[in-house]
Amino acid sequence: MILGKLKYIGRYKGISKNIDTAIDYILNNDLMALPKGKTIIDGDNVWVNRDTYVAKPLEDCFFENHDKYMDLQVVLKGQEYFAYTDISNPTLKVTTPYNTEKDVTKYSAEQGVFFILEEGFALVYPEDIHLAKCDVNGGTVEKCVFKIKIED
Repeated sequence: MILGKLKYIGRYKGISKNIDTAIDYILNNDLMALPKGKTIIDGDNVWVNRDTYVAKPLEDCFFENHDKYMDLQVVLKGQEYFAYTDISNPTLKVTTPYNTEKDVTKYSAEQGVFFILEEGFALVYPEDIHLAKCDVNGGTVEKCVFKIKIED
């Protein structure tokens, strides 16, 4: 997982072509002006989901991961609790098996590293079991989640 402030995201170019595509899009577009929902950037390689929501109570949140796509979760405005743990965490329990259509497995875990994601980003790989959209202070969150196909 890579965490950071959005103003420094350009530092992470060069990891992969698809990550570079997402970073270039972030650097060259007004993400707050994106329409809600899905915007295709590069076919099935990179797209973004734009959303506005009130974060949920922690008990309504869940851990998840993806096999085919990385998430580049970008909080544009507001804040949310975000958590992660490694896939080797012995307390992980699958609560919803892998859904190929949605590219997601859901988990519960007794432990994880929690932090506040605020006007920044988290790039999560398949081994990064993550939890998002959890309430910090009841405010509204403006967010983009880039889906980045993992290159062979």
